[in-house]
Amino acid sequence: MPTAHDPGKLLRGGEFYSRIETTLRTDEVLLSELRQPCARSVPRHEHELAYFTVVLNGDYLEGDHGRLEELSPFTATFNPSGIAHSTVIGPAGASFFTVELRGQHLRELDMSPPNTTQLDRGAGSILWPGLRLYSAFKSQTVDPLLLESHVLEMLSAISKPTPEKTAPHWLSRVKDRLQDEFRENLRMRDLARDAGVHPVHLARVFRSVEQQTPGDYLQRLRIRAACDLLRGWDHPLAAIAADCGFADQSHFTRVFRKLAGTTPAQFRRALQA
Repeated sequence: MPTAHDPGKLLRGGEFYSRIETTLRTDEVLLSELRQPCARSVPRHEHELAYFTVVLNGDYLEGDHGRLEELSPFTATFNPSGIAHSTVIGPAGASFFTVELRGQHLRELDMSPPNTTQLDRGAGSILWPGLRLYSAFKSQTVDPLLLESHVLEMLSAISKPTPEKTAPHWLSRVKDRLQDEFRENLRMRDLARDAGVHPVHLARVFRSVEQQTPGDYLQRLRIRAACDLLRGWDHPLAAIAADCGFADQSHFTRVFRKLAGTTPAQFRRALQA
């Protein structure tokens, strides 16, 4: 493993500054669960392979030229190959799930990933296939077709045009309210009234820009909040369901399984393993 005295170090596939807990290598991707047990500043470096990261636990900042962005647990990122960055890990340490993409596989797909970092804090389309892949990875039953499906879904998320380029100005108000009040029983007519548009127009534009319905967007925000609570053992599942805006524990479990590919209880055990 590289040392902290290699500024500008190019990390080959499967190389990281954090300890590798578990790994799986195929002809298409390298999957790794990483753990950094304590605070650490990682020098500026590059990765040979383009890769996705899902932050699972801890305090983590990443960026370049002194501009570091906080990436809280259950944030997903995509970094293209060769992009330079440094990282700072806080006192609690951190753990991550990474999906490195072999260059030959991308060439076979005739795909050129974006050349800038992409970020998903839970409402986008990178995190959820990443968590489904992590759940399968932890269960040690990664069917090749299942693995490829989740990876292609993640690649599809970063190949879409940036929604904000075509978004009307009122859409940000709708998204802000969903993010602030995701625990509440929101209605389309209330969101449309805030936006100053007809509910049918809001539904059509929202799906066109975000590639999902407002209800899907809301569910992703609720499940991401639930993932945070599942990092500990002190919240019963029924309490988490109520706190995150679900009708009951059964509803919570159904939505969680759809998005994360496993049950809340199994996901909690995977995080604590």
